[in-house]
Amino acid sequence: MENKQVPKKEEKLWSEIKSYQVATNNARILGVLDELIVNEKTGKIVDIVIKVENNRNVHVKGAKRNGDLLLVPFAKVEKVGEFIIVTE
Repeated sequence: MENKQVPKKEEKLWSEIKSYQVATNNARILGVLDELIVNEKTGKIVDIVIKVENNRNVHVKGAKRNGDLLLVPFAKVEKVGEFIIVTE
């Protein structure tokens, strides 16, 4: 029987990812990560809040705009690396 190890999930601290640039999977820069919205009952992240640059007209399907903030459902996050990538 082979000894297969389960890959460890990489963890990131809020202090590391706050202010990461957020882009779409089509390489469109949306803005900078500003906040996370967390469900108080489950502790799960519901939305990521992106601060959009001055008067940029950006859209992501399923996202809500509130002034210069764009709330994107966390389910759209594909990857967190040097950038945060979301599905367009």
